Amino acid sequence: MAIESPEGTVPSLRGTPVRGPLILVVAIGGSIHTSRWLNMMRGQGFRFVLVPIYRETLVEGLEGPLIRDAADLDKVTDRTFGVFDLQSVDADEVERTDRASGYVPWSSSQIPAGNLIRPAHLAAAINRLTPAMVHSMEVQYAGYLCAATKRWMQGAFPLWLLSNWGSDIYLYRKIPEHQPRLAEIAGLIDAYIAECRRDIGIIRSLGYRGHVLPVVPASGGMDFDGLPRLEDLPPPSQRREILIKGYHGWAGRSLHVLSALHLAAPALKDYRVRIMLAGPSVRAMAERLAEWDGLDIACDPYLSDHRKAMMRLGRARAVIGLSISDGISTTLLEAMCMGTLPIQSDTSCGCEWVVPGRTGLLVSPHDVAGLANAIIRAVTSDELVDAAATANRRTVEARWNAAINAGVIADAYRALLRPIAGGLPPC
Repeated sequence: MAIESPEGTVPSLRGTPVRGPLILVVAIGGSIHTSRWLNMMRGQGFRFVLVPIYRETLVEGLEGPLIRDAADLDKVTDRTFGVFDLQSVDADEVERTDRASGYVPWSSSQIPAGNLIRPAHLAAAINRLTPAMVHSMEVQYAGYLCAATKRWMQGAFPLWLLSNWGSDIYLYRKIPEHQPRLAEIAGLIDAYIAECRRDIGIIRSLGYRGHVLPVVPASGGMDFDGLPRLEDLPPPSQRREILIKGYHGWAGRSLHVLSALHLAAPALKDYRVRIMLAGPSVRAMAERLAEWDGLDIACDPYLSDHRKAMMRLGRARAVIGLSISDGISTTLLEAMCMGTLPIQSDTSCGCEWVVPGRTGLLVSPHDVAGLANAIIRAVTSDELVDAAATANRRTVEARWNAAINAGVIADAYRALLRPIAGGLPPC
């Protein structure tokens, strides 16, 4: 059975398109998480207009009509979302608002400050389109922008739902320059959604007392109608490939993974090791390991085709992801779909999805010897990998299912938007 692209992970649409409540989504337009979420929500009775947080080429699946003002909303139904036209906001107005509000965007090497949109852009979208709610996805760019815009607009800012992605508060709460911004956000938002239960306690510790939505991964869910059954894939115990996420940088620690492979090399002589998304330093070390240890190690190209990426996972016995901070790794969830044993750093919230030691192996990102032992166990225990595959597939079919999670989020949206005495529903 063919695997559809992530942009196709949409529950079946029935009935006549509707013009339901309008939600502005402030998010990274180049993120597959944004695309998956919005496509998951098609046909659920809400209209969405995306406000990209910087000028960029939108990821596939986010194409839609440009929206400049309320008259353009006729192009948007609950099945076709729009994209706010950032060019429609006057540059002089942007500069004036920046000066008057004292806005200073947070930036990083990934997205320079000059590329980020400003409060004037978001305020223009709100004033022209009068949405029922603003849903910001991710904190450091989208969340900080919304906080500055809400301060500027004061009482004119709509209901605000904040999505927490990955390390947004788990890591950044430890960095002094981010602490006051995160505390401010905790006092400004009206509702909160996390992809890890652990982050609910963190946002509460920052002072948040409002409504919390059900925990759902930032990627929304998988279309299981488009996935092969486990019975149609090679049993994990017969697979002879190990996959590694090749990130090494601000959070990723794939060089530590390669060090662990060196320690585990005698157990890997009959295995292929393939590294995804490897940078120059990881490539160089992989070449050295192949020479020193005689292992079959190679760096795989990036696969933009989601079907091919999933089938690559379906050939692997285990996949390894190591980082000093993470949310729920999408690769971990995809591995659970395909019967691939996840070996993940314990700085993620993988313990909320796998049973450590039984359906997944969780290790410290600083414990190279511990990771080597986990790798050896994964390649020598057929019973472990086969039993984990069945249990993990059941888990993701129940909890990372686009058809199910679309309804969960739609119900949560409706509860937030329902006019009731006393404001938002109780926590």
